[in-house]
Amino acid sequence: MKKSNLLQWLVAAILVCVTAYSMVTMHHIRQVNSVKLHEQSLKDARQAAKQKQLLADQKKRIRPAAWNQATLSGGYPDISKYVHAKTLENKVWIEVNIRKQRVYIRRGPYTIYTMYASVAKNYKKTKRYNQTPVGKYHLSKNRGTSYYDATRGYGAKYWTALKGYGSLYRFESVPFDANGHVLKKQAARLGGKVTKKNNIKAYGTIRLSVPDAQWIEENLPAKTPVMIMGHKDKRDPWRVLSLE
Repeated sequence: MKKSNLLQWLVAAILVCVTAYSMVTMHHIRQVNSVKLHEQSLKDARQAAKQKQLLADQKKRIRPAAWNQATLSGGYPDISKYVHAKTLENKVWIEVNIRKQRVYIRRGPYTIYTMYASVAKNYKKTKRYNQTPVGKYHLSKNRGTSYYDATRGYGAKYWTALKGYGSLYRFESVPFDANGHVLKKQAARLGGKVTKKNNIKAYGTIRLSVPDAQWIEENLPAKTPVMIMGHKDKRDPWRVLSLE
């Protein structure tokens, strides 16, 4: 056999082997991806079922909004095992939903507690100091049991600030006057619908009932993630947090 013919035969044989190997490899990759997609689908279904169950339980336990009581009956969740979790799947974090006027305490993809909130909506004409910032933040070590701001004529109890903003943006209770009396008109807005004409001037704060604000101040440590979703944002906060 001539050398040229032998070389052509060898090249052809190599190409056949490479093609066959590529086909086998691609088939294996497709199988692996198919298994992964199936497993992810099952995982998503389990998470959705558990989330639905948790929310249904909280819907049964939710009480009419009141400034001096916890949003849900039956006590707060025990998060002691998870507050310092390293993995995002187990990490405790806070979702602030401005559109729904709710604060959700979450562990990974699950909502483990619901709180009524009173949050300023970020209308375009709202002065900047009234706006509640949206996006991803973390809790700060900066917190306290009470304060009073004479320039604004009110204070609050159990405040917990966002990291990097001093005490400008924070979770806190509904407002109180200089004599320690709750401002009932402001407190009555807790969890209620906010419109453009009825925009809460919360100066960037997220107001809660006194017990709910106290629970956050006492139980959620610095560096706890906070996702604040704008009033037009309907994305899944868990997906947003997971991708960042």
